[in-house]
Formats: sequence, C-alpha cells, structure tokens
Amino acid sequence: MKPFFARFSDVGYVCAHRGARSIAPENTFLAFELARTCGADLIETDVQVTADGELVVLHDHTLERTTDIKQNADFAGRSHCLLSDFTFAELQQLDAGSWFLDSDPFGSIASGVVLSKDYARIKNQKVPLLRDVLISCRNNDFPVNLELKDQTCDFDVAEIVRRVIGLIDATGTENIVLVSAFNHDYLRELRLQNSTIATAALVEDNHPENLLPYLIDLGVDAYHPAQSLADAGLIRLLVAAGIKVNPWVVNAAAQWQNFVSAGATFICTDWPQQMVAVSRS
Repeated sequence: MKPFFARFSDVGYVCAHRGARSIAPENTFLAFELARTCGADLIETDVQVTADGELVVLHDHTLERTTDIKQNADFAGRSHCLLSDFTFAELQQLDAGSWFLDSDPFGSIASGVVLSKDYARIKNQKVPLLRDVLISCRNNDFPVNLELKDQTCDFDVAEIVRRVIGLIDATGTENIVLVSAFNHDYLRELRLQNSTIATAALVEDNHPENLLPYLIDLGVDAYHPAQSLADAGLIRLLVAAGIKVNPWVVNAAAQWQNFVSAGATFICTDWPQQMVAVSRS
C-alpha cells in the first residue's frame, strides 16, 4: 500500500471538493482551512501552470468566473485569456474571493450559513501557489488529492509531471498526496517518473472499456468516477480487486450512505461540513 492510502484503512472519508466551496471561494486558502476545521479528512484541488511556469491552484482555464478580472481596469481586454497567459505576479493582483459574495453559488450567504463577519476575509483571497498549499497541508498533516488539469501552456505531459513531482519532493508531501487526472497520460507518465506516488483515474461521461483490466494496466491505486457513473456493484467489484473507489461530487446523504455501504474509501463533496455528520452517523 502506498503511503497516501495507508491512512485510509476504512471507508466513508470526507473529501472537500475544491475545499469547503459551499462556504468559501473554491480553491483558496480559506476554503482549505474551513474544510479542515469542519472535520473533512482531505481536500481536492486543481493544478495548472502560469505563463512563467508556476504551478497554481485554479479549476477553470480562464479567470472570469472566480476572480474580478472583468472589473479590474489593469486587465482590460484580457478577461477571456487563458490562465496560462498570465504570470503569477499578475494573478496576485486579482481578487479571488469577492465573486463568491456576489454570486452566492450555493445559497449559503442568503441562508445565513456564511456570516457577515467573514465577508472581509472572503474578499481578501488570492489564487494560491501549489507549493504554499502543499506546505500548509504538510504542516497540518492534511492529505490532498491533486487533480492535474489538461494544460493550455506549451509544456508537454512529461514536463508537467516532472514539475509536480519536483514540488511534492521539495515540500516533503509524498505521503499525503494523491495525484488524479482525466487525462490518463499524466498518470502513465507519473508512474514512469515516480511509481511511489499514489494515483487515481478520473472519469466523467463513460467508463473505459474493459474497466478492470484497463485500470490494472494503467497502474493506478484508485478510480474516481462521477457520481452518475458510480454504483454499489461497480464499487464492490473494484474494491475486491484492490482498487480504491472515490466517487465525486456527492451532496446528498442517501447517495453518500449507499456508496459508503458499498465500500467507497472517500467521497468528494461540496458540503463537507454536512457530510462529516453523515459519515460519522
């Protein structure tokens, strides 16, 4: 068993999807902090590369949804540009929190779950460096599932993987990191460069043909199907073959309990503060 999964010996662990994104702006330090303090067992986050080669944490390929780039006069005409067109220094000029207050994506502000006393802190969030996120996770002994996004920069698969492994090594976080990707070429390359880091295959629309042999050949430790593709029979089949199954994104208690009963190791959710109670019941 690889170091990451050594701590996940049971079932039903809570993975905070992009942090506690229902009560804080996703993929920010605040979202990660609240995930930890509400009792989540780990976080999931997304990795991309800037124009100057820095690894940062952001889900979308553009900055329009989760920053104030449209309102920032210094970036006039660039709101539709890719993240990989911006340096990290430029990203730090953007507000990555206020959009959450403006759009209230989960209704948690209108319902009073997010308190007005926390608004100022929300507004001050920035796009984080992956290095800083890993250091924080290490210091708090808080595992992290890193999703390698399909990149829009000029680096090839081998170079992206090399840089991610380099940061994992430099921050001493191999035992708390799981690397996942929809592009399974990243996982094959990671296995070639460092076979001791835990990996997981992400899928959204369809299972690969001959799923179990495919996963065995891919050499992954876990399978991450969208909740619409996951069912109890699939989970039991893969778990019996020694492959962990971690569905995403599950926000309903009944579905959560069904997956846990079937043997899901951890489950990604937007509402970790609620699912912690479900998982402990």
